[in-house]
Parts: sequence; C-alpha cells; structure tokens
Amino acid sequence: RYLRTLYLGLQSRWQTERRQRHFYWRMMFESADISMLRLLETFLKSAPQLVLQLSIMVQQNSVEPLQGLSASASLLSLAWMIASYQKVLRDSREDKMPMSYKGAVVQILWHLFTIAARAIAFALFASVFQLYFGIFIVTHWCIMTFWIIQGETDFCMSKWEEIIYNMVVGIIYIFCWFNVKEGRSRYRMGIYYVITLSENAALTVLWFLYYDRKTTSDFDALILVCVVSSSFALGIFFMFIYYCLLHPNGPMFGPPSVGCIFQEAPAPGP
Repeated sequence: RYLRTLYLGLQSRWQTERRQRHFYWRMMFESADISMLRLLETFLKSAPQLVLQLSIMVQQNSVEPLQGLSASASLLSLAWMIASYQKVLRDSREDKMPMSYKGAVVQILWHLFTIAARAIAFALFASVFQLYFGIFIVTHWCIMTFWIIQGETDFCMSKWEEIIYNMVVGIIYIFCWFNVKEGRSRYRMGIYYVITLSENAALTVLWFLYYDRKTTSDFDALILVCVVSSSFALGIFFMFIYYCLLHPNGPMFGPPSVGCIFQEAPAPGP
C-alpha cells in the first residue's frame, strides 16, 4: 500500500494537468486506508502492551528506564495515530474542511492524556483484580461493539466485513473515543466520556481500597490517584480547546462560523 501511494503520488506529478487531480485524490484515498490500518494495528498491539507494562510497574513499585521509555513510546504512538488518521481522513475528502497542524497537535494532547488516564486506571485495577479485569474488558468491548453496530456504519463493502470492522473498532473504544459515523457527534461523545469517567473512577477507587500496602505506600497510592484524575481532566481540557478554537468546521458548542473567542460573527466579505 505504501508503494501504491508513492506510485499514485508520482503519477499526480507526471501526468497532464487534467489527469493530475484524478491521481492526487486516488493517492489521498489510499493514504487514508493506510492510516486506518496503522490505527487498528497500533491499538491491537501497543495498547495491550501499555497496560501490561504499567501493571508490572505498579506491582513492582519501580520503573526501569527502558521499561518507562517503552511505555511512553506506546502511549505516544496511540495518541499520534488517532490524530494522524483524523487529519488524513479530512485531507482525503473534498466535502471536509482540512485540519490544521495546530488542531492535530491539540488532538494529540487530548488523546494522550485521556488514554494515559485510562491505561493507568486499567493497570491499577489489573494489578489487584486480574480475573475481574478480564471480565470488565470483555463486557466493555461487547457493549461498545453493539453500540457501534447500532450506529450502522458503512466502512466496508459487505455486512459481515462491517461487523468484523465494528468489533475491531470496539477495541479502540476500550481506550478512547473514535468517531465512526457521519454527522454531529457531541451527544455520543458526551455519553462515551461520562461512561469512561465513571469507569476510571470506579477502577481507581477499588484499587485504592485493596492495593498491597507492603509494596506501595499510602503517599504513592494517593499520587497515582491524583495522576489518573488530573490526566483525564487535562485530556478533556484539550478536547474543549480543540472543539472551541481549532475544529475545522468551527466551534462545536455554537454557530459553525463563529469561534468561542468572538461575541458576534464578523462582517461578511464580498
């Protein structure tokens, strides 16, 4: 697919002016497909590794340099890929406004902090309740997959391929929000983050009540609880920054053409 994208990009440069546009959009569609595959691969590979590494750190109450570097790289790759896919997807469609690089950076910070809070809450709970953590993950995945299927997405060509795709996207929903349906998504996203906040709080509180006092001090436990809550709050803060100031279509919580920092719309141009 990378070679195919490179070939189409070269053709968009070498062909006549009439054919350049055709090859350019074919290249952008192929690039969007690559970003989707990389996104799925990252969440199927890096996300479980991140939770496993964090859980081992919590159980051992120590962080090796290479271990911390690996966990940080996994976390950054998750946030980077989901923001990268959103930007490439918008760039590949003529009916969508392109995302600015500032918006992409804020999206990375948004997902970085929300995924970090989610992964740490998972690791804390899994370090004490391994069996119940597995039950929780499977239950959450089934509920999210059913929710996505009810949304009637149209990414694949056949019904069964669409169901398999929804099942894989359900894995992404274990860790972060990912819009898979056209239209305004504020209510679905709001419901998702309310559920995520409730789950993070419940998992962290249960760990705080039953963690091993021999390996983790009360002060360290309190710091971990503060890290989970503050990381999630920072993620939500950057989410509001993105939707209020940097969303390509204008602010989500107001008129489409007026930014949150303006009190009234600017005068129309000629």
